[in-house]
Amino acid sequence: MNFKKKVFLILNLFFIAVAMYAVYVFFYKTPVDLQDVARNALLKEKKFELKVEEIVLKDGLKVWIAEDHSAPIVALDFYFSSAGYAFDENQKQGLSAMVAALLDEGAGAYEQEAFSNLLEMNAIELDFSSDDENFNVSLTVPSKNLDVAASVLRAVLFEPHFAAENIKVVQKQMAEAVKMNSERPEKVLQKHFKQTFFGQHPKGRDGLGKIEDIMNITRADLLSFVGNHFAKDNLIMAMAGDISKDEAQKFLSDVFSNLPEKSAGLELEKPETFYVFEPQHIQRKMPQVLARFVLKGTERLSEDFYALYMATEIFGGAGLSSRLNLTSREKEGLTYGAYMYLNAQKDAPRLEGGFATSLENYEKMEKILFDEFEKMANDGVSQKEFNAVKNNMLASFNLRFKSVSDISSMLLYMQKENLGMDFLQKRNEYVLNTTRDDVNRAAKKYFAQKPSIITIGESLRKE
Repeated sequence: MNFKKKVFLILNLFFIAVAMYAVYVFFYKTPVDLQDVARNALLKEKKFELKVEEIVLKDGLKVWIAEDHSAPIVALDFYFSSAGYAFDENQKQGLSAMVAALLDEGAGAYEQEAFSNLLEMNAIELDFSSDDENFNVSLTVPSKNLDVAASVLRAVLFEPHFAAENIKVVQKQMAEAVKMNSERPEKVLQKHFKQTFFGQHPKGRDGLGKIEDIMNITRADLLSFVGNHFAKDNLIMAMAGDISKDEAQKFLSDVFSNLPEKSAGLELEKPETFYVFEPQHIQRKMPQVLARFVLKGTERLSEDFYALYMATEIFGGAGLSSRLNLTSREKEGLTYGAYMYLNAQKDAPRLEGGFATSLENYEKMEKILFDEFEKMANDGVSQKEFNAVKNNMLASFNLRFKSVSDISSMLLYMQKENLGMDFLQKRNEYVLNTTRDDVNRAAKKYFAQKPSIITIGESLRKE
């Protein structure tokens, strides 16, 4: 049987199954999630079909690319490593964030308004951001406007204006944002949590910087940042969409060939992370108590990763069906929401979570949290829980890639985490090969720890 006939037969069987479920619902009044039926019927077995290739430019620059000509759109994602806010000088905290805010405020032959109009007229989306490690750029453009996009990127990389009036506006905006965050309980808690977990390490900084530093950053500082960090040796790139390998090579050479060969080459010491600390409380008059907790996790390439990820999803994953939410919210009504996720950051892997509750319910909520950790460590997960999380992970993977931008950003992530060029094809195999025994071993290993907690709100009785 040829491929088209197989697909036709599978689709017919699928729609027959859906029709049978619909009849069942109509006559027996039993609710059925048809989306779940569709995911389990088709998407669990669906392979990621786009081929990922590496292109090496004449000057040695590399890019991972996935051609997809289904829509006339091209996405480019790239970052300059060792250029995030953790690498800002001590007296210039906020520099990388300010560069990100100013790069689209005029460059090359285009003043601020002309630059904005150029992007809009050519349907170009261009975003800049700075995380703790890297300076990130994301571009989406109709394939017919690639030449315009190339000229825009060249202008940004080599001729940013950093006009004095724009610097003043952004300084004021960033300073105001820092002040606003100091009044928002969730931001205060997040900042205190990072400083506690990372100690004096630069990764514990506020990404926006300090107001006194922000107000003293000069145009020379901004230009120095670009000159020190925008180089070939720390550039990682990925592309996807309606572009051939030859077209991609020409486009990227046009944009990046004149970058300096070497960046400043800054390095950070490995952070001394603090997973265990005494309970901390931030006093603030507010109608509820917010909590953040942490314990040791595992890195992305660890053999425990998928097993621990599944255990974490079952325990406190997205939605209200996790154990933590079912126990504390649905059964006891103690929380407005509880969650936990695996942050597999290199050198600082952690299980990180939080919840919100009333002052009078805090002690009950904390006890439930500790009790559920103990149950997970001692009893592991049920076959039903394991099947549900595995099926969801298999079925939802391809749904992540709704656009070429999603694909391009994933290709960049794959390079950052050293996942291999064939990860998209192999990822579901990794999930399939993870057993319930693996998950329970991970649960026993990691959930036996007692999470460390920081809270904000009215005074707690434990104090």
